[in-house]
Amino acid sequence: MAAPPPPGSLPPPLTGTAAAELSPTERPNPEYQQLYQAYADAYGSIDRLRRALDAPVKTLRGTDAWLGPEAREWGGHLDTNRGTLQKAADRILWDIYDRLSATQRTIARV
Repeated sequence: MAAPPPPGSLPPPLTGTAAAELSPTERPNPEYQQLYQAYADAYGSIDRLRRALDAPVKTLRGTDAWLGPEAREWGGHLDTNRGTLQKAADRILWDIYDRLSATQRTIARV
């Protein structure tokens, strides 16, 4: 699963002049603004999560620190968990992206 499009590919929240130009019956949706900010924050930091197990993998594969069948078995588990972590990171982004994409930028004035 690949990461979803970057936040800039979605319409930004309506603020300032754009919000002032809305019809009298509309106002910016605060939920859209919160989701957009959450998506931008998550998108900007998710690579840290994806790479969290890169250093242990590099150490295990690149040194003679631990050899033998137990090391290979543990390394296999590490690779599996690394893949699971990377998929989970992408799933987090997709969940926020899907919710944001389904949220209206404006709501009716009350």
